Amino acid sequence: MSSAVYEQIRRNRKYPLMVARRRRLAHSLAMVVLGLFFGFILVVAFNPKLLATPVSDGAVTTIAIPLGVAMIVLFWLLTGFYVMRAQRDFDSIKREILKEVTQ
Repeated sequence: MSSAVYEQIRRNRKYPLMVARRRRLAHSLAMVVLGLFFGFILVVAFNPKLLATPVSDGAVTTIAIPLGVAMIVLFWLLTGFYVMRAQRDFDSIKREILKEVTQ
């Protein structure tokens, strides 16, 4: 695409709305991930005995392992949620903008 087409896309009234919605979603999900991750790190730093608690009596596995795995799975699910929303919402707006610009 030429720079003139890019400029038309940027001037389209739907473009700033799409960018703002996408940015808001991305920032929200990033804050959730960072909050959980750094919360986990803070527990490791300031209360490691809590995470060293065995899952059950006599077990070798501590609660840190399933908690860490759960966080990783949650982060994957949040990524899938972002992709689903991007395909459903942002891609349709993008197609509308391109249709308007290339007419």
